[in-house]
Amino acid sequence: MNDKVSHRRIRTQPLTTVLIRASSTDLITDIERLATVAGVDTSTAPPGGDAPPAILTLVQEPGDPRAVSARFNELFQPEFAGQHVVVNPRTQPGDLLELFVAAGATQRGIIVGVIGAHGGAGATVLSAMLARELALDGSASLVDLDPLSPGYGVLLSLPETGKRWADVARETGTLLPGRLVESLPEWKKVRVLSGDQRGGVPIADRTGVLVASAVAQISAVTIVDLPRHAILRHGPTAELLGWLDHLVLVTRADILSLAAAERVLTLLPETMSFTLVIAGVKSIGQAEDAAHQLGPEAVPLRFERTFDGDISHGMTPGDRLRSGSSRDIRRIATRVAS
Repeated sequence: MNDKVSHRRIRTQPLTTVLIRASSTDLITDIERLATVAGVDTSTAPPGGDAPPAILTLVQEPGDPRAVSARFNELFQPEFAGQHVVVNPRTQPGDLLELFVAAGATQRGIIVGVIGAHGGAGATVLSAMLARELALDGSASLVDLDPLSPGYGVLLSLPETGKRWADVARETGTLLPGRLVESLPEWKKVRVLSGDQRGGVPIADRTGVLVASAVAQISAVTIVDLPRHAILRHGPTAELLGWLDHLVLVTRADILSLAAAERVLTLLPETMSFTLVIAGVKSIGQAEDAAHQLGPEAVPLRFERTFDGDISHGMTPGDRLRSGSSRDIRRIATRVAS
């Protein structure tokens, strides 16, 4: 089997998010600067003539080189069909940013959830390795949605710089996806949002879901490390289940772990695309034997015997590129991206 993953096809954008139809270079520069902050892509065309379709079109106002008329594509924002608003990027940057955020919300990469069927299954390690495998040009992100998580600081040797959940939760105003993702620490081309000693994802409101959605607008693929209770479909993080493009369920191969996995499998929505991973096995055959008891086809994830020692010496998941676990992760990534 070819384990090479075609990451670029994960995110498809049939339309330009923002089309700028203007002749003023200063106006175009002002708009593109704000688009970068919001994390939306742009195309430029002259005011007249042919242009590619777009979700949001900005047309320079006749006689005013500093203002544009903004109009949404009715297929993506039907509530704004036939309406337009005139905006000056320099005097009304907040208004234009709001329009960009609304346009960007119609486009996102895929969201892959990872959940352990029981404690100690290895879901967090798998999440990190999977994000690393799928990362391309910084377009993969890893979001920790477990409120009790200690964070990924030690596991991934993250730098102290960059925002954690406590920082993100404290912010007010419009959530700007581009600025948010750029503010996160980077690990192996993966942008990472997790907790620290100040706490994890807030559980009193929908902050976790809204932030994960914003991250997905910028990233080709977003790996979401879910708490086990998310499968019960209650609480703020459970809302994400309905947004997932794919779910990875992780379990160990012992009898109690398999019993827990069997229970979780009965709770999955019938239409959900998922991959069952048997972690901590010594061979592919052992994973196949375990999966036979559960029904669905399974993929193994072998862990190196030196893993704990590697982490304590500053290595991170996936550093051993020729290991069995790295080969297994490539197979899992292929299934997720297919």
